[in-house]
Amino acid sequence: MFVGMGLGRFSYGAMVPALVQSGQLTTDEAGWVGGINLASFLIGAFLSETFRRYRPMPSVMRWAVSLSVLALFSSALPLGVVWLGFWRGLVGVTAGVIMVQGVALTTIAAPEGRRAVAAGLMFSGVGVGIFFAGVLAPSLLSYGLAAAWAGIAVAGLIGAMAVVLGLRNAEGPPVGAESEASGFLQILRSGPVWPGLAAAYFLFSFGITPHTLYWVDFLARELDLGISMGGLHWAVVGVFAVIGPWAAAWLARRVRAGWAVVVTFVVLGAGIAMPALAAWAPILWLSSMIFGAQPGVSTVKAALARDHAEPQDMPGVMRVMITASAIGAAAGGVAFPALFNLTDAYGPLFLIGGGAMFIAAVCMLPRR
Repeated sequence: MFVGMGLGRFSYGAMVPALVQSGQLTTDEAGWVGGINLASFLIGAFLSETFRRYRPMPSVMRWAVSLSVLALFSSALPLGVVWLGFWRGLVGVTAGVIMVQGVALTTIAAPEGRRAVAAGLMFSGVGVGIFFAGVLAPSLLSYGLAAAWAGIAVAGLIGAMAVVLGLRNAEGPPVGAESEASGFLQILRSGPVWPGLAAAYFLFSFGITPHTLYWVDFLARELDLGISMGGLHWAVVGVFAVIGPWAAAWLARRVRAGWAVVVTFVVLGAGIAMPALAAWAPILWLSSMIFGAQPGVSTVKAALARDHAEPQDMPGVMRVMITASAIGAAAGGVAFPALFNLTDAYGPLFLIGGGAMFIAAVCMLPRR
């Protein structure tokens, strides 16, 4: 998750201001390249189970991490928007695969009562990656964009080595094994929690898109705070992305995963919408903190899914949920750049993103 999501998916947000200021991309092109990454996440999530039918789950993740590192190194070459869009698309595919298989493998291995903690450990990798990107990118940009990309890629290479070592003894379901309910509609119909949870996954990825794509650019260029301050905010995002999963796991152990999902969605919605109402410094910092903690929502969602699914069903269940998440990311990757192109304003983007989180909280209200 450190390599595929933290560095692979989220490092781009820290690079957007420099890409625009250097002339490599226009603001519109930067938004669309980010949208390609989000849309390709859908492809990876959808195909993840197809890959697992032919290769063991740990092997699939090792290949995905290796391709993620290759994409990060390739992004350093200034060969235009099509080149960068291709590699950002590839790392989106690998992130989708890592997310589905990683959540399934982790929650299968974790004992009952510790699933939220195990998922928190896994999702904290996202935060560490975001923190690295937020610290490395501004410090290396003085040497050029290629140096910043290369620094992020080297961090990814070190993470990939840890993946190879860490997955040596990992075991998942047998190659080709499928649950009785493996189709999308079969899984959604197999229990009352799945439709609402799928909607929540969709709305979550849709709602975080404005901050994922535009937060650093909003701070650095719209508010004229500069790239260094934008990078500092992104580093804070990373710190709280490490804290968020543990805080959510602590909450889930006290109020159960069902109510923990509702609470975390409400808090996240407020954090995303606040900058649209006022751009005061305390609000900006609070928004960075709350948005950074968003892997905590993913932690309790994954724990809730495992509470309602058998071990052999988890890969199929997570493919459905992460595919719903990826559809939300793809929809956000198309809708928000188009809306920004029409309005040339960030406020509506943040309001819509926050509103999506509040709707997700309603979808997840526990029912008898």
